[in-house]
Amino acid sequence: MSIHTVTIEKLTFGGAGLTHVDGLAVFVPDTIPGQQVEIELTKQKETFAEAKVLKVIRRAKDEIPARCSHFHDCGGCIWQNLPYDKQIAYKEDIVRETLSHLTPVDDAVRKQLVGRVLNIVPSPQIYHYRNKLEFSFGYQAMRSEERAGKRLYFDEGPSVGFHQPGQWSTILPITECHLYDEQVGVLLADVKRFMEQTKLPVFNPKTNRGMLRNLLLRRGVHTGEQMICFLLHARKKELEPLFQQFLRAFGGRPHLASLLIVEHMGLHEKPEFPKVHTLIGKPTVTERLFDLSFEISPFSFFQTNTLAAEKLYQCIAQAAQLTQRDTVLDAYCGMGTIGQYLARFCSRVVGVESHPSAIDDALKSAGRNRIGNISFYKGRTEQVLFDQMKPGGKYQFTTIILDPPRAGLHPKACEAVIAHAPEKIVYVSCNTATFARDLGAFLKAGYDLRTVQPVDLFPHTAHIETVALLQRK
Repeated sequence: MSIHTVTIEKLTFGGAGLTHVDGLAVFVPDTIPGQQVEIELTKQKETFAEAKVLKVIRRAKDEIPARCSHFHDCGGCIWQNLPYDKQIAYKEDIVRETLSHLTPVDDAVRKQLVGRVLNIVPSPQIYHYRNKLEFSFGYQAMRSEERAGKRLYFDEGPSVGFHQPGQWSTILPITECHLYDEQVGVLLADVKRFMEQTKLPVFNPKTNRGMLRNLLLRRGVHTGEQMICFLLHARKKELEPLFQQFLRAFGGRPHLASLLIVEHMGLHEKPEFPKVHTLIGKPTVTERLFDLSFEISPFSFFQTNTLAAEKLYQCIAQAAQLTQRDTVLDAYCGMGTIGQYLARFCSRVVGVESHPSAIDDALKSAGRNRIGNISFYKGRTEQVLFDQMKPGGKYQFTTIILDPPRAGLHPKACEAVIAHAPEKIVYVSCNTATFARDLGAFLKAGYDLRTVQPVDLFPHTAHIETVALLQRK
């Protein structure tokens, strides 16, 4: 592939920089606008190309030193060398461009959508904002050889850290992370010391052998509670003799509310049916959102930026403009945090969620928070809305809140929401591209896009959250 010297023009959806070579759009990861870089094309299509950076020739005018020593290596904070005001300005532009390019409607309608995007809401905290962090145990280098008809594996440098982009078999050792608690470096040093002292083997996914698999950390930003959770490839009878070693190594940490060992014998990254052993405290950490309290287990979904999540929920309430005459559907509700916050503003909330453990968490937290006007249904949104809550039946939803995963709505879910014909739809999205796709279906069904509110929950990354209000014409 050819080599070129170019200047990066702007940032695009997904975080890559954009430049042009002979009129062809070229996407270049790990760059920011204003940088002059030498690139090598790695993929070329008819309408675009992709490239990698060979070297930076000239820094951008706005470029600043990255705070983290792992910048550009771990693949996390790809915009840490941009001032924060520039980061959020680019995110706002990306939302507008994504809607104008990807929404499946005619050009005249697309142009109108751009004007519906409001100024982005910044994160209240841009460092140390995460309440959850996940590490992997692994090796810094892995190789194999064929000997006498057998495949032999040679693993070097057992450590704990992150998988580098495109290198999922090896680990980048981590000594600091400026997105989590300031003491995470001390904890990681303790973990490495524990590995050296105990000589517990690190899990190798290629051979399905070894014990140490993952390290999951959670904290309550408002409560100060801390969770340390080890995921181990072992059964209870193998683990029980080791419990005292874990207690001695980690039991005396300040604010530790939960020390957990999880049996993880499956092939996937996360256990499907986790068996949790609580060595200290409880199997959850407590976190607050506004005046609400939630018990968060290791694998529960909870927004990772607590302070920005409160801003997000205020934006949802602002968009919905609920009154005591409103009946609200909270689809893809998870553990029910959005619905429980909105319950104070309306007559009734009904949550729908497909994961049984999330429904259990939602029911428990609603009880603890003494919310009497909320109920929950277990099942896929499209199934529940067509089968258990048929349009024109018991529930007449005036407002539907949608907060789907990154893949967006299932086509049947779009159909079900449209069939219920709510006055308002509030669509919360963590993927502007799939939101643009789903938006097309609602516009064609007679809804008008009133506002799109970007919210920054993930400083220094390319991720963007949006809250969109659609109103029935």
